[in-house]
Amino acid sequence: MGQLSAPASDPRAELRRLYRGLRLEGFEIPTSDKHRVERSSGSSTYGELRPTATIRLLAQLGLSRRDQFVDLGSGLGKVVLLAAMTTPVGRALGVELSATRVAVAARVLATAQREHVAGSRRAAFVQADMLRHPLDEATVIYTCSTAFSSAFMARLQRRLAKLPRLRTLVSLQDFDPHPAFELREVVRLDASWKRGTKVHIYARRSHAGASATQARSRRPS
Repeated sequence: MGQLSAPASDPRAELRRLYRGLRLEGFEIPTSDKHRVERSSGSSTYGELRPTATIRLLAQLGLSRRDQFVDLGSGLGKVVLLAAMTTPVGRALGVELSATRVAVAARVLATAQREHVAGSRRAAFVQADMLRHPLDEATVIYTCSTAFSSAFMARLQRRLAKLPRLRTLVSLQDFDPHPAFELREVVRLDASWKRGTKVHIYARRSHAGASATQARSRRPS
């Protein structure tokens, strides 16, 4: 397990304080946001891991200063903030297509940074399509993929398999077998919609990256 940094207070209490009083809980977004997500073939359905479950998962991932942690479909940004607050990760990035949800995450992050909350300077959010936003620096990716269609999961997997630095992939929905990834572990963690939901942790097969590099080197210039 990775070592957690030592925040000045309970990160769960800090998170509750930062989000307290917000009108948007993430579950409902404007029709314009829903249409934007639908055009991407993604899902606007919202759910999130509970903070205690998130902290347990992050500790298990062994994040270090050399890592870039990315949450694909980051919603209101709670997983990203907890990654920055409770681990020594070099950067924690949230990629979310809903402008409304990104605006809330950015507002909370600005408050956290203004108040010098531990690790908050290492967090960032971007409004973007997860299938198109540059991810080459990502080493650990998490996605709350429960509501994604099979076709979307297949497209996402093909994209993630090409990332040069990715070592760990975490998904709430299981991926089909792929030569680039092997299922390392399935853990059960509490989510907003269900206690003990399955969380699938995949490791990048080392030979997969080597094979891709060799294939590129054989291409004619």
